[in-house]
Amino acid sequence: MPTLGVVAHGLDIVYPSNHKKLAQEMLEKGGLLSEYPLKSKIELANFPMRNRIVAGLCDASIIVESDVKGGAMITSKLALGYNREVFAFPGRSIDNRSAGCNELIKKNMAQLIESGDDVLKFMNWTNDQNKNKAKQTLLFTQLNEQEQLLIKLIQEKETIHADELKLKSALSDSKLASYLLQLEMQNLIKSLPGKQYCMR
Repeated sequence: MPTLGVVAHGLDIVYPSNHKKLAQEMLEKGGLLSEYPLKSKIELANFPMRNRIVAGLCDASIIVESDVKGGAMITSKLALGYNREVFAFPGRSIDNRSAGCNELIKKNMAQLIESGDDVLKFMNWTNDQNKNKAKQTLLFTQLNEQEQLLIKLIQEKETIHADELKLKSALSDSKLASYLLQLEMQNLIKSLPGKQYCMR
């Protein structure tokens, strides 16, 4: 999926360093953006500042997981200030990783969503012509390794549960949710009741 990354340091640095492969994929399919000159040092204070650019570039911000003090909370509040839409996935009340999402929903600062379809419908990004065009375009779009694995697992069955996808893919909850959302937004898969998924 074409992705634009906004970094909080110079473009000559990849941080964390184990994200070099991801950074290269983003350069090939989208791009990397920074307001800082080359050789700028990594400063923790720059990361919250960076989020204002992320919020401003997007039509909508989707919060998959965040605690109440997470960077995603900063992004969501900035997005609201820019009159952008904010969406959040609900989580268990005892899970700190979902506390931020639940707070945004509770305070009516974010629209509750359970799938990529919810975003498409709310943003009025759905019509048959666009769906067909998106599918044709995506036939020529190279998915990353994790997305290819998830597509393969979903294709093997008529429907498959998210827990089984997590087990077979060895992805964390947050990464799995993020990849599934991207595949839904690309109109490749569909979420069903009960955390089930199928191909479109």
